[in-house]
Amino acid sequence: MSVAVGLVETDLTVAAGGTVGCTVRVRNTAAVVDRFTLDVVGDAAPWAEVEPATMNLLPGTEQEARVTFTPPRAATVPAGSVAFGVRVRGRENPEGSVVEEGTVTVQPFVELAAELVPRTSQARRAARHQLVIDNTGNVETTVEVLPADPDRLLTFRVLPVAPVLRPGTATFVKLRVRPRKRFLLGPDRNLPFQVAVTRPDAEPITSDGLLVQRSVLPAWSPRVVLVAAAVAVALVGLWFAVLKPTVQSTAKEAAKVETKELSQEVAEVKTQASEAAETAEKAEKVAIVAAGASPKPSAAPSPTTETGKGNGNGPGAQGGTLDNADPETAADFRVATSASPTTANEFTLSTYRPADKKVLWVTDIVLQNPHGDAGLLQVRRGDTVLLETGLNNFRDLDYHFVQPLRFSAGQPVTVAVKCANPGTTACTPAAYFAGQLVPVAPTPSPSPSR
Repeated sequence: MSVAVGLVETDLTVAAGGTVGCTVRVRNTAAVVDRFTLDVVGDAAPWAEVEPATMNLLPGTEQEARVTFTPPRAATVPAGSVAFGVRVRGRENPEGSVVEEGTVTVQPFVELAAELVPRTSQARRAARHQLVIDNTGNVETTVEVLPADPDRLLTFRVLPVAPVLRPGTATFVKLRVRPRKRFLLGPDRNLPFQVAVTRPDAEPITSDGLLVQRSVLPAWSPRVVLVAAAVAVALVGLWFAVLKPTVQSTAKEAAKVETKELSQEVAEVKTQASEAAETAEKAEKVAIVAAGASPKPSAAPSPTTETGKGNGNGPGAQGGTLDNADPETAADFRVATSASPTTANEFTLSTYRPADKKVLWVTDIVLQNPHGDAGLLQVRRGDTVLLETGLNNFRDLDYHFVQPLRFSAGQPVTVAVKCANPGTTACTPAAYFAGQLVPVAPTPSPSPSR
């Protein structure tokens, strides 16, 4: 061993984004002049620097170097203790390198950002929003989502109320906004509200939103009612002016014809009855003369006639309706990524695979790049690239499909990232997917041939 190495400070503490250093002493224990190279190994190496990195030492002499640690203020460097080693290698004996170890503790920090999507909604009964919370800190934290409106005209439903935010991720919180009262007709009403993200010992983060409440009946309803009333009045006027007199005249003429026919029938019946009475009276007189008796007056029967009519209506049948509701198959999920910078054509893959015998139909995709990373992002179905966009081109980018995208266990959803950030800062874009997760229809068995 031709070199002796010693660290003056072995336990260091530094804030994320800050700087801390320690002194390393190098002594040439060989009998010849040697050139030594110093570097840092371990997880702290990407954000460590040695000055000077090389030194020439005479036999028996020593020299000090300064090791500086500057961890970035990003989620890529988690809070906690990180082990490191200062390695010293001699040119005369490169195989006999010496490593002196130490630890540097990175202090935790939390940085949050919140965005309400959409910021403005329109509804008659209830509206749906999403609160996107980004944790760009290096430690996990729990927050509370508290919506409120200044006039207390709205009710809210939050899911989840207290989400756990992991470092370097975006969390989606569902928010349902409902007006306390509805109105039948009138202009739209603007109902502002705020959503606060709070945590202990920190100022809350607020996002403003607006619900445009619409009337229960559409704005064109009064026009339709007026048009219907005008049509009804026109029909009533047409009835009294044209149709009713015509119907009455036709009914009177028909009644006159029927009455005339009935009068003729009654006259014929009376004539026949009179003739029958006369015949009966003559026969009675002949019978009395033949018997030697005086005839007795007889009362002629008065014929009577009766007429009658009748009609009736039967009851109608009543129908019924049946409302059917499909089972709820809505599904949404988020795919987070973390890709180290690279100059090669290499992609870091993050995959969501549907369960067996399930088919995922995706109708909406929201791409998130809250840190403004540089590089390339692809959305794939298995090995097939469906979408490709540069990370420099967007912070938030959404797609909506008329024809949904189909994914299955054999062709899963894959988010591929090629990071082109300068230095060692990783790319952490995310993708949110929404659609329907439905069972695969069973394959019908072939019918036997006859």
